[in-house]
Parts: sequence; structure tokens; C-alpha cells
Amino acid sequence: MRVAIYVRVSSDEQAKRGYSLAEQTDTCQKHAEKLGATEILVFRDEGVPGALLQRPALNQLRKLIRDKEIDMVICLDPDRLARDLGAQLVITDEIEKHGVKLEFVNFEWKNTPDGQLFYAMRGAIAQYEKAKIRERTSMGRLRKAKEGKIPTYWYT
Repeated sequence: MRVAIYVRVSSDEQAKRGYSLAEQTDTCQKHAEKLGATEILVFRDEGVPGALLQRPALNQLRKLIRDKEIDMVICLDPDRLARDLGAQLVITDEIEKHGVKLEFVNFEWKNTPDGQLFYAMRGAIAQYEKAKIRERTSMGRLRKAKEGKIPTYWYT
């Protein structure tokens, strides 16, 4: 079974500091091995927001899906696949339409009416959470600027 693993972090800063990409990859690889993967391909988008549908590694993965060159896509969590409900549903539809199985390590995806509802709710929550993070971050940077400090993206 040929498995594609998709991992992503949103910001360049997260990518530079190595936040979570290695951990996502390791966790997904263990899951793939447990499911019987014979070949594992890893697709990494570093510093690319999940709200974007056009991402370099995701585009490569989508091509393999269209060409039916993989049997399964594994992702740690739906919010790593997409942080926008519309993008999440487009990607999921493409995966299913081409007969590729979609698997999450931290979420049990079921292609049933209830499973689809909960999956869409998770996507909507991820989109909301992203918007709230952006709002809070902007407020914090604006406050720093008003205080004469230099707003940065460094998290301490």
C-alpha cells in the first residue's frame, strides 16, 4: 500500500524553529506502518497557511491523487490538512472522488452523514480559531506599536 503523509506548519517562524513538522511526520509514519504501508511519501508545506488551497507540497500530493498513484493520505489532524472549511471540503472531495482513503491520526473520519457533519464542524471550528488567532495577534502588535515597541512574530 502506497501512503502519502501530509504535514504543514503555518508560519515561516514555525518552520525555521522546527515546530511540529518532525513530530507530525514521525506520528503519521508510525500510523502508516501500523496500517500496513509498504511505501511512504512525505509532503511538507513549511510556512504555508492552511487557508490557502494552493500550496506547493499539497499541489504535488493532489496530482498524485488525480493520477491514482497512492492508496491513502494520512494527516495528523484535519486542521493540518486545511484551516478553511471550503478548502478542506475541496481537498476531501478530490481524495474520495479518486478512490484514495483519507486517514487522520487524531480524528476518526467516517464517510457517513454523521461523520461528514462532525468533520465539517471541525473544519468550521479550525477556520474560526485561525481568525481569532489572527485578530488577537493583530491587536497585540498594534498595542506594541502604540507603546513605541517593535512588533515581531517571535513567540516566547
